[in-house]
Amino acid sequence: MSAKAEQLDKLDSAYRDFRSLIADLPEDAYQEQWLGEWNLSHLLAHMAGWWREMAPAFQRVADGQRPVPEGVDYSDADTWNDKFAAQAVPGKKALEDWDDAFRQYRAAADMLRDDLYGMDPEKGRPRIGDRLLGASGLNHFEEHHPQVKQWLGSRGG
Repeated sequence: MSAKAEQLDKLDSAYRDFRSLIADLPEDAYQEQWLGEWNLSHLLAHMAGWWREMAPAFQRVADGQRPVPEGVDYSDADTWNDKFAAQAVPGKKALEDWDDAFRQYRAAADMLRDDLYGMDPEKGRPRIGDRLLGASGLNHFEEHHPQVKQWLGSRGG
């Protein structure tokens, strides 16, 4: 299996695992505040926002450009997170929006050439495809999956 296929399999698996935690929640669960000032709708909007922001990065890389557009700075992640969370839609619509953003992000990742995934032996670090999947995809699932599980446990879900 290629490095790209492995990474996309990891992403798909993380998505399915995360989604299975929340897919059957009732509408009102999406509005329960539990992650600081955020509820589930905010969390999903935050993840979806990063996916929508990063999906074009795959295309820019495929076109031989930097992943980040000129003049854009992601170093203040809290400001970006707040911006994305502010776009939250309520209830199950948040899950639909999250699913849609994931499909866009996943499709963008899939179209990137295979040789842009895996480890770069010369630089001793992951290639750009892995880094883009890690930052806004796999790392988000790793960070938020346990948080959601803890919240669900605290509410008896």
